[in-house]
Amino acid sequence: MIDIFKRNLKIKTISIFFAFFMWIYVMAEVDPIILKDYDEVDVNINNIDILQENDMMLYPEVDLNAKIILRGRRSLIKDIQKRDLEINTNLESPKIGENKLKLDLDMPSNITYTIIPNNINLNIEENIYTKKDIIIKTLNKSNKDLKLDNISYSPKSTFIEGPKSLVETVDRLICKVDLKNKTKDFNTKAQIIPIDKNGKTVEGINIKDEYVYAGIGFNKNKEVPLILNLKGKIEEGYELLGYDLDLKTINVTGKIEEIDAIKDIYTQEIDISNLRENKNINLNIDIPQNIDSDIKSVNVSFKVAKLVSKNLTISSKRIEYKDNIHNLDISKNNLPDDINVKVTYIEENEQDITEKDVQLFINMQEEELNPAKFRIKYNIPIKVKSVQIDPEYVVIGE
Repeated sequence: MIDIFKRNLKIKTISIFFAFFMWIYVMAEVDPIILKDYDEVDVNINNIDILQENDMMLYPEVDLNAKIILRGRRSLIKDIQKRDLEINTNLESPKIGENKLKLDLDMPSNITYTIIPNNINLNIEENIYTKKDIIIKTLNKSNKDLKLDNISYSPKSTFIEGPKSLVETVDRLICKVDLKNKTKDFNTKAQIIPIDKNGKTVEGINIKDEYVYAGIGFNKNKEVPLILNLKGKIEEGYELLGYDLDLKTINVTGKIEEIDAIKDIYTQEIDISNLRENKNINLNIDIPQNIDSDIKSVNVSFKVAKLVSKNLTISSKRIEYKDNIHNLDISKNNLPDDINVKVTYIEENEQDITEKDVQLFINMQEEELNPAKFRIKYNIPIKVKSVQIDPEYVVIGE
């Protein structure tokens, strides 16, 4: 059997080589029919402008591409690249809703093709244009002493455009302004964001104005002392023992620079020249212009006492001489027999001062002149307003 293959071996080898070269010739010189695939070839809608002319638009947008299979002679299609291909379709009579379009490819007649899919479905919606108000939304809080006063911004409204089903989901337009770490009035630019009823951003909407320009103004709150504005002098014979405001401080609010300039706040002026008894009075608070406060008035209680003056006569023999360190002869003094003492004190129930309550003395360590001159002093067991002693001094040694 093996001998059969060995017979005429030279002729057989030549035949094999001849057949191989003949195949090479056919492939090179004879043009076979082949298939060639192209994925994701762009689809062009020739008259897409008709949508804009009729206030329509494609929505939702789709990726317009398809697959192409070319069939033809190898020499015709071997050099065709994907970028050389473009699938065309026509939008002849667009309508709201689904539109079915046939796909076509411009190819020579000696090349056949298959488009997969051979048609596309496009959804067309009405393109609407509507006006919406803009709302400023503040984020975070400013400095603890500042309170948001006013926000001025422009524009206050703008137009939005898009497919009807999408535009109708827009509930409002907002701009976010962050107040964190703000310590004074400021201006800012904030992007306009369309949101739905759930507060979510609506994507795919065209907005005429992209930004809002806003001015943010603050009021400052400050606690300052409240001061009673007194006028006049209390009548002689009476003494103002004191007064008490039911508020010692007050919170005021206003523009930052104006509040910073305020150190205290006064009540309205009150004349005390006619006060003769304890009295409660309600006073308005003198709030400066452009400043505000929740407190408009304050109550003040005055404590007034009547003064009593009593003239007493005290024998000079009752005067006590203390610490006679210089051993002066106290008998050699210029005092009269009686010393006149006028005591003024606050009138109280069942309180009276007599000569026995007044002790006069001289501190002889406090020599003032030569000859020795000493001030006459006193001790009284109750609190007095004033004591007048006549004579005021005693001279010893003249």
